[in-house]
Amino acid sequence: MMVPSTSMHPCLLVSEILVNIFAEVNERDEEEAARTLAALCRTCRAFREPAMKVLWAHLGTLVPLIRCIPCIKIVKSKGKLQDDLPTLVLEREMSSTDWEIFLSHSRLVLTCGYYVSRRDKHPVLNSPSHDIGVDILRALSSPPPSSIVFPHLRKIRWTDSRKDSIRFFRLILTPALEFLDMSSITDPVYSVVIPSINDACPSLRIMHLPKWPFLHLPDMFDKWPNLAYVTSGPLADATIQSLGRLAHLASMDICLHKLHDIKSLVENPGFSTLRRLVLRAYNINLATAFMRQVKSTHLREVKCYLPHGTTATGIQEWITILLDRCIPRRLEILEIEDYADAGADFPAQFTLTPDILKLLSRFRGLTTLDLATACTYSLDDTALTQLAICWPSMQSIALGTHWGWRQHSDVTLKGLLSLVRHCPQLESIGLVMNAITTDITSQRPGGGVRRPKVTNLNVGDSRVGDPLAVAAFLSDVFPRLLSVDAFNHLGGRRRPIPAAKEHEDKWKEVEKLLPAFSKVRAQEHPPVGPRRKAFFLEELYLA
Repeated sequence: MMVPSTSMHPCLLVSEILVNIFAEVNERDEEEAARTLAALCRTCRAFREPAMKVLWAHLGTLVPLIRCIPCIKIVKSKGKLQDDLPTLVLEREMSSTDWEIFLSHSRLVLTCGYYVSRRDKHPVLNSPSHDIGVDILRALSSPPPSSIVFPHLRKIRWTDSRKDSIRFFRLILTPALEFLDMSSITDPVYSVVIPSINDACPSLRIMHLPKWPFLHLPDMFDKWPNLAYVTSGPLADATIQSLGRLAHLASMDICLHKLHDIKSLVENPGFSTLRRLVLRAYNINLATAFMRQVKSTHLREVKCYLPHGTTATGIQEWITILLDRCIPRRLEILEIEDYADAGADFPAQFTLTPDILKLLSRFRGLTTLDLATACTYSLDDTALTQLAICWPSMQSIALGTHWGWRQHSDVTLKGLLSLVRHCPQLESIGLVMNAITTDITSQRPGGGVRRPKVTNLNVGDSRVGDPLAVAAFLSDVFPRLLSVDAFNHLGGRRRPIPAAKEHEDKWKEVEKLLPAFSKVRAQEHPPVGPRRKAFFLEELYLA
């Protein structure tokens, strides 16, 4: 009688294979992943180390790691706020055994988020279950001699602005660190910590710095030759120049409050490898001045946020400089947004004419265009069609719908139809129109043009006539359209068009009619499944 073998398959003795298998378990079973991996650690010796690697590799907070220390206790919060969490504190000083346990787990951590409390949590990562006491930070800041707390740490998000955390924070700045997010810490801690990073983290590739304090460290970025992604607050001119010299910089999100030495910046253009640029500038003039020192043939995405607004002339100059500082056909995403009122000169200095908008036609590779500014538009069906012809890859377009045009639009439903005809990949549309007269046949209003990917349409402060006729037109062109945003985002800058409330109510009526039309359109064009396809082929052969 043969005795069945109890030995495992040789493949399951290979640690790398087990790590991949357990990583798949971690991905597919998010809710129970930790418990499942912990059970695998206890299953057998062969599983223990690979399962531990996966279990501890990526931590949302430091709390699970700290709770492994035997001398930790939990103190319930005495506060009255719901967000007040229990606090982890030390019962006694950490012994050598406590340190062995902590270090045996910390050596496995690759990425981690550190949060003081629920109020400081990052919205994407796991919420902390406990606050971390100051006594723990002080204890962890004095590890045993010659020990490295996080030898393999690659990624850290840090939000603790307490001074007691600075020493511990410096301990985690290892040569292997590639990702560092300090965007939420306060200025006093930031200015003390930032010099420590220079020599400690030569492998940094991604860095998120706070967006408010002014930073003046002329050669700071020279310490990180591999830096590829940077988010930062306002920088001194010399610091900006050091940033522009980086050989691998691909993405930059930077605040601009002042540029003192414009001439020096322009004479030393940089950022030759830049693919993504986000400018948060005090005004459009600063954004334009900064663009003069950018010269990149790789630029794919440009976004500009302006808290103090702009004018049509300012936008024209900015686009003209942008055309000169990149390869226009390669730019894919272009967004500009301001937050200031147009002022008393509206619409004289705030009208984007066809000649200004024609500059955008040179960006023939655009997939996303969003102009959410205080400006209005002088645009009709013909001008819109000429622009649409130049954007065959456009997927998302929004022309002033966020704040509205605040005057009558000369773009009709025919113009909308022309836009979707020449931009077959459109999925999101924002356009102010004159939908009072449809002037389109009632039998097939869309003329056969159909864009089923569009489920939402933003019409800003568009005028509308017969809701039934408009709903019929929209459902024919956009058979899965379910919602229409009208007059929703105009806020304090709202300058109502005549009879604005009447048009707003009519658009709501259009939106109510759309679900019924959507069901009718679905019956008109049933999906082509296997049986239906076979029927079509049979008809073809019999013809």
